[in-house]
Amino acid sequence: MIGFNALGRLTIQTLDTNAIYATSLTSPTLPLNQWTHVSMTYSTANGIQLFVNGSFAIRNNSSRNYTASNQMNTITVGTCLQPNTCAFGQTQIVPSQFRGKIDELKIFSRELSISEVGQLAQA
Repeated sequence: MIGFNALGRLTIQTLDTNAIYATSLTSPTLPLNQWTHVSMTYSTANGIQLFVNGSFAIRNNSSRNYTASNQMNTITVGTCLQPNTCAFGQTQIVPSQFRGKIDELKIFSRELSISEVGQLAQA
């Protein structure tokens, strides 16, 4: 998941077999009225990583045990279909509706390298 925490800081999180693992930007909130490229990657080697404008920002490599659900999953953009699932357990992301514009959404079936994330940010 990608969202914002209670302080308005960009936050990424994932669920593994034991808990929810999250990390947030430590810098102030993202600038308003300015295009910002945000990427999140995951792998068992690196955990979850956040990139802003093609540059590495922060990671949480505690979670390396993600197992797929073996079910079809729904991707929801901008809000949560069932707020109780977005606010499950110790999530750091505030379950609220996103207000802004999303220009493009890409989902890959593998972790992108730092150079690939940088190329996407420049495109």
